[in-house]
Amino acid sequence: MRFIFYAAFILFTLLCIIIAISNDGPINFSLSPLPINLVMPAYMLVFLGVFIGLFGGWIVSFISGISHARRHRLADNKIKELELKLNFQKSSTKDLANSEIRGKSAKQ
Repeated sequence: MRFIFYAAFILFTLLCIIIAISNDGPINFSLSPLPINLVMPAYMLVFLGVFIGLFGGWIVSFISGISHARRHRLADNKIKELELKLNFQKSSTKDLANSEIRGKSAKQ
C-alpha cells in the first residue's frame, strides 16, 4: 500500500512540474467588480484552484466528521443505557427466581 502511495505522489509531482514548465507565461487575473488585478504565471492560477478545492474538501470532510462523531457518541450512550437496563432486569429476575426457590423449599 505504501508503494502505491509513493508512486501516486511521484506521478502527481511530475504532473505539477510539467504544468509549471509549460505554462510559465504571465497572465492578468482580475475579479471584475472588485479592484483586484494580479499578474501571475498561468500555472499559479491552476495550482491556486487545486489548493482551494483541496481546502474546501477538507473543510467539508471535517464538518462531516464532527456530525458523525456526535451520532456515534449518542449511539454509545444509548447502548450503555440499554445495557444497564438489561443488567438490572437480569438481576431482578435472579432475585425473583431465588425467592421462588426459597419459597418452595420452605413449604416442603
